[in-house]
Amino acid sequence: MGRYIERISDKQLEKLLRLSGAVLVTGVKWCGKTTSSRRYAESEIILDNSSEGKDLILRANAMPSDVLDQEPPLLIDEWQNAPRLWDAVRREVDNRGKRGQFILTGSSTPLGDEAKQEIFHSGFGRIANLRMHTMSSAETGFSYGKVSLSSLFEDGSMYISDSSDRTLEDMALALCRGGWPNALDDEDDDALEIPYMLLDELINIDVQQRIEELGLRKNPSDVRRLLRSYSRNTATQASKSLIRRDLSSNEDVLFNEDTLNKYLALIETMFITEDLEAWAPSVRSKTRVQGSPTRHLSEPSLAVASLGMSPQALLKDFRTFGFLFESYAIRDLRVYSAALNGKLYHYRDSKGLEADAVMELRDQRWAMFEVKLFDPARVDEGAANLLKIKEKMDYTAMKQPSFLMVITAGKYARLRPDGVYEVPISLLTP
Repeated sequence: MGRYIERISDKQLEKLLRLSGAVLVTGVKWCGKTTSSRRYAESEIILDNSSEGKDLILRANAMPSDVLDQEPPLLIDEWQNAPRLWDAVRREVDNRGKRGQFILTGSSTPLGDEAKQEIFHSGFGRIANLRMHTMSSAETGFSYGKVSLSSLFEDGSMYISDSSDRTLEDMALALCRGGWPNALDDEDDDALEIPYMLLDELINIDVQQRIEELGLRKNPSDVRRLLRSYSRNTATQASKSLIRRDLSSNEDVLFNEDTLNKYLALIETMFITEDLEAWAPSVRSKTRVQGSPTRHLSEPSLAVASLGMSPQALLKDFRTFGFLFESYAIRDLRVYSAALNGKLYHYRDSKGLEADAVMELRDQRWAMFEVKLFDPARVDEGAANLLKIKEKMDYTAMKQPSFLMVITAGKYARLRPDGVYEVPISLLTP
């Protein structure tokens, strides 16, 4: 087993185990759920497709309480393969009256009426939820961590002036390698193959098994085309109808509306996609805030693989590079916002003003971000948009923003004369 790199989510898991009887850790396959959870578990059962795992699944579905009688915290890996365990865990938490008893991990949620019927209770009050992502720049070491978001929330006018030696070539490489924990120590040539291998396994094995559960026809090429379309629309608010049109070939639509909705729900329940929901602030004007989500794959390197790209290809196609860089930044901001007990959204109104991300903390402090690859003119445009949005807010009903920031793949971090921060992603940390 390779070296363990501490994850930002580790402290969140530790805290939830202190506060709740059980914790459900979810996220895309290979993001590190099991490895992180093992550090807090005293025993484990693995409900995978191995012969031992299949035997355990049969036992868990037949006698769920029997398999739970182990030293706590008990790690139940891929719990969704034995959905009857959900209620058994809930009951066992009630019976024991203790916290930190179970850790459930899952790379998908149960599908189909039969599986859902096995889950009679939500788990509210007994089972806490933790969403885990692939590794952020601060975790992989790509970020030097010199600009702290928590410090800016404390003092949004603090002066910063720093620099990074990360180049645009470095950024393209980091994006294509991805945040996969098990590939962190691999040489570049090997690491660049990992997203392609994982994408193939997801499409040809994992998704196909789930499709069969839903009673849909198994066709890996359909799923591959769908994910390629989703990847082409990364960091946009593409509607389902637009995705359907994008999937059309010679006027033959690949999926009808109902089937497309099932496929989209499927890849969402497997945490392959993770759209960014819209923020609904109070605004002084009557401008309508648009509520469409921004499309993202949970790990940007999967989008790279789906599009068949490489670091060299990105450097020749700055438009695609820009969209994928935005998705990379959103993944990082999701990790950082969770560490700060916050949530991440996007903002767009009917007048075309937009912000790629809004981070809102529990105490209603908030900050707004634009993501621009490197073009100084685009950075200026992003800063101007942030300032325009700021002026539209109704501050009788909400707080002033703690700070505004344009995230770049450039070299220099500074507080601009207009009061907007310009910060390379390679310097950010929670």
